Amino acid sequence: MAKSGTDSDVLFDSISNVVGVIYQCALDPGRWRDALEGIAKLTCSHRCSIGDCDDANKRSQHPFIWRRDTEEFSPLDQAASRAQDPCLARLQFLPLGAVATRGMLIDDHEFEESAFYQESLKPQRLGDAIFLKVHQTGLTVTGYRLGSQRRYEANAVRLLSLLAPHICRTIAISEVLNYQAVRLASLEATLNTLTSRVYLADRQGCIVFMNQAAEDEVSAGKILRIDNGRLAPIDRVARSEMSKAITRAVSDEAAASTSQISLGMLDGKTGSVFATIMALNRGEPSNVAGSLAADVVIFVQDSILVSPLAGEAFAKIYQLTSSELRVLLAMSPGLGVKEAAALLGISETTAKTHVQHIYAKTFTSKQTELMHLFTSFGCQSCSHNLSRLARQ
Repeated sequence: MAKSGTDSDVLFDSISNVVGVIYQCALDPGRWRDALEGIAKLTCSHRCSIGDCDDANKRSQHPFIWRRDTEEFSPLDQAASRAQDPCLARLQFLPLGAVATRGMLIDDHEFEESAFYQESLKPQRLGDAIFLKVHQTGLTVTGYRLGSQRRYEANAVRLLSLLAPHICRTIAISEVLNYQAVRLASLEATLNTLTSRVYLADRQGCIVFMNQAAEDEVSAGKILRIDNGRLAPIDRVARSEMSKAITRAVSDEAAASTSQISLGMLDGKTGSVFATIMALNRGEPSNVAGSLAADVVIFVQDSILVSPLAGEAFAKIYQLTSSELRVLLAMSPGLGVKEAAALLGISETTAKTHVQHIYAKTFTSKQTELMHLFTSFGCQSCSHNLSRLARQ
């Protein structure tokens, strides 16, 4: 075992520090400057960059580079010529996470005759290079040494190989975060187009998102308001019921029984509304609502549109499963199948399957017909719907 203060300890600490910075790049891309600097120092590189190449357009798509001579972090000024590096094309035949020096990819004479070397590296006095294949799209970490420096040795390959899985994992995390952000922005934009009020809350009832209609409703303060971050009806009895309903919706018992809870509320002046409270995060773990740390969705509508028990009664009459009812309720404010699937945390394919089953059971063939039937159901008596169904 190496003693404290030995070269081995210093190297271990250096690697650990660089790994820590690499993972920070997933949340803060600006930290790549520090990460590249750390990689450059470990591999004794004069310059270190991370970038990908668009072979069709012969351009580098990633702008990050660290240079030891000026210690600057700037756009890669030789983006077009870098895309002509013959080593990069050969690197793509290696597995993800592979590390290779230039000598492992191409013969010296062939490389020195290339336009890339003659027009780019030679004028900059750069010599050997080391590569890490980060992503199948061509994303690569590249280290350069000056022509006056010795070539990359086995130790440099070993050190970059130790960092390889962490760099690859960081890029994968970044992709997921970016994808979720795009999906989340798309869902928020969709919810903001709805006239129905939509609230997303956590297990304690704290609001994490409101669409524009919901914000307008809370601002009016006639029926609902935000109290200590929680959605709170003006009426004290309804406030207590709302809290109980949210607790019930996210309970383990609710997962095996009902899929939604309805709650009526009065303001004493303009009439009444009702809230449909439904648990989220019971589907695939990569749902969009999960990006907002939401556990419950609350739809608030005027009681004249749909009665408080419409969902439960509709499901009983048409023999919908709890999963089918959840999809129907998510779509009822005006969401499409794709947006409803994202909200509930299920795949679009699963949601479409549920919708097809609902169409078959309700004798409808498209969403407008289904929503018209569901809305009409809430304004009529259950006995009228029973007799209607019996005649079919």
